[in-house]
Amino acid sequence: MATSALRAFQAGVAALGIGIGEFEAGPPDPALARRAFEAATTADPGMADAWLGRAAAGENTAEVLAALHRHVEGIGAAARRVGLAPGALSSTFATGLYVDYPLRDAATAHVAYAARLLADGAPDEAERALDGAPPCPIAHYQRAVVAARTRRWPDALTALAGHADWDDPVLAAAAATIAGSAAAQLGRFAEATRLLTVAAEGPVPGAAAAARYCHGLVLREQGEEERARELLERAAPSYPPAEAALRDPGHRLVLDAPDAPAPDDAPAEAGDELLAAASDELERQVGLREVKEQVTRLRTTMQLARVRADRGLSSGSRSLHLAFTGPPGTGKTTVARIVARMYRGLGLLATDTVVECSRRDLVGQYLGATAQKTSAVIDSALDGVLFIDEAYTLVQEGLSGGDAFGQEAIDTLLARMENDRDRLVVIVAGYDAEIDRFLGSNEGLASRFARRIRFPGYSPGELAEIGAAMARSRDAVLTGDAAEVLETCCAGVADRLDRLGNGRFVRNVIEAAEEERELRLADSGLDLAGVDEAVLMRIEAADMARALDGILGAAV
Repeated sequence: MATSALRAFQAGVAALGIGIGEFEAGPPDPALARRAFEAATTADPGMADAWLGRAAAGENTAEVLAALHRHVEGIGAAARRVGLAPGALSSTFATGLYVDYPLRDAATAHVAYAARLLADGAPDEAERALDGAPPCPIAHYQRAVVAARTRRWPDALTALAGHADWDDPVLAAAAATIAGSAAAQLGRFAEATRLLTVAAEGPVPGAAAAARYCHGLVLREQGEEERARELLERAAPSYPPAEAALRDPGHRLVLDAPDAPAPDDAPAEAGDELLAAASDELERQVGLREVKEQVTRLRTTMQLARVRADRGLSSGSRSLHLAFTGPPGTGKTTVARIVARMYRGLGLLATDTVVECSRRDLVGQYLGATAQKTSAVIDSALDGVLFIDEAYTLVQEGLSGGDAFGQEAIDTLLARMENDRDRLVVIVAGYDAEIDRFLGSNEGLASRFARRIRFPGYSPGELAEIGAAMARSRDAVLTGDAAEVLETCCAGVADRLDRLGNGRFVRNVIEAAEEERELRLADSGLDLAGVDEAVLMRIEAADMARALDGILGAAV
């Protein structure tokens, strides 16, 4: 062990705030520590403790973890030479699901490297890295994470067979969530219910929310919708997939059999039915002529690419990610769901699940938490679509030193888009200029969102038509005069419609008009029990006018 390497190692330890020998401890200076530890590994590349020090100083890169893995047998040698206590050089690594774990010894060096390989899209190499780790809870847990990320549910259950006896309550609770989710995916609902009930009361908030979400979907499969919604509502505040499940009763588990065929083996007829249903729904949308043309072009392009591939012809790789731009309330979320169904019908995605999120769902309260939070949301969207509304808010301007939290979310998103490119489609949405700024903030973003679909604002006539359709969906009917009042009002506030929210504004108006109708009927002196159904459904011009007065007055 070279003297220069050992002295550099001691200097690095001192820079972390740990006094050692002639090197006095000062305020922790991670940058200085990194330089000192790097000097040590340059002088002696086999000094495992110096690589461990680089990780402890914040350099948790693939290069550092790979070198630590290669020289793992030497961990502790340099520390003993200078009198450093075992475990004094410690950092944390992201396992990929629910928990971060300390990196401090030979066992966790193997596991941390495996976690990094998994994050970089190399699950087979991650499995091989774990083969070097001694049997211990964190190694079993990481093996289960690899299995879960690759949808090998029986392997996940095997890895976690003894998790209930682990001494670490945090790791055990997270393991219960993974095991319960695996059992649910395999249709083993009794086992899933037992595991998820335990996990939901555990000390890991993210795992507890995921457990309630999965348990809710199990109950939905069992026909217990009321109980399912109770659990989904408890999970929803911190778990976007639960919010999606509450909005959409068709949001269900994707059940796998242990030997289930891959999604590509699904009958072509089923895919054609999905495509036809998605196309019909697109055509039923009011207005959006240019959007319909662009989505149809997208579908045709992907269909022909599949035909060419089936015949062995070259077909250039095309990004499935999309940017939806335009004012709020113009149907972007609805069209995202239609696109998800099209992609599933084309065999490009295993499910048509759409997970909606925004900055608050992705960004944590401190550096490091954001990557974990973003990855958890992405995990929930795998095999489906991640829809990021107001994506431009991930790049906040005017902050001293830049927006480190938003950048961490973007970096994590880009890495996962690459690593999970066959299982994840991302759609970003927002105003044109703001999306331009967002995509311009990072070269990787611009190249991945090459296709843009622009959503124009609605005309007053289209908004009146949307209002009539919304009313019908709520067992209400607009009279011709009521529809005319709505259209005339929209024309009068045409310059404010984007700020009011277009379709969202109309939804609020219809809800308010229904309340005005109820008040009118209640004050009419009619025997409401015997009132004709048509009267109960009809929204009249006066109801519409009062609703508009109330909403526009509040919006001023």
